[in-house]
Amino acid sequence: MTQLDRLRINRAEHQFAAAHFLVEMGKCERLHGHNYNMSVELAGEIGPKGVIIDFNVINPIIKAICQSLDHRILIAENDNRCKLSVDADNVEVGFKVKRYVFPREDCVFLPIYSTTVEALSSYIAEKITEDLREYTNIEWIETGVSEGASQSALTRRNIK
Repeated sequence: MTQLDRLRINRAEHQFAAAHFLVEMGKCERLHGHNYNMSVELAGEIGPKGVIIDFNVINPIIKAICQSLDHRILIAENDNRCKLSVDADNVEVGFKVKRYVFPREDCVFLPIYSTTVEALSSYIAEKITEDLREYTNIEWIETGVSEGASQSALTRRNIK
């Protein structure tokens, strides 16, 4: 029987602040923001170097994802409930009677349906998984995204 060990990463630098809105979610349709925190857990076999993965490999991956989202407006580009118009300088998002116009450089477009913590967690799990394809000893990855001390979502993704 093969032994699986787990590695959990929850660093202060793995956080980002971002604004978003949630369509068909009552008061959350208003533009608002959160200070998000990320956690990552991996399970796999310990390799010849005595680790599942070197912290010096995984931490920069997580940090880069956080930096790409930090101080941005999160736009779910797969949300067909919204009308999205983008030019070189501006992004216009409309749904129901609302219309938001943002500077293009302040926005990040995510290939998700909604910017809920569930969708963000799944998106981040996929991004990290892409970067870990060469690590054949890793069985699964779990990402957590919290939007406060008491609310978070977890996504577990099998790598093998």
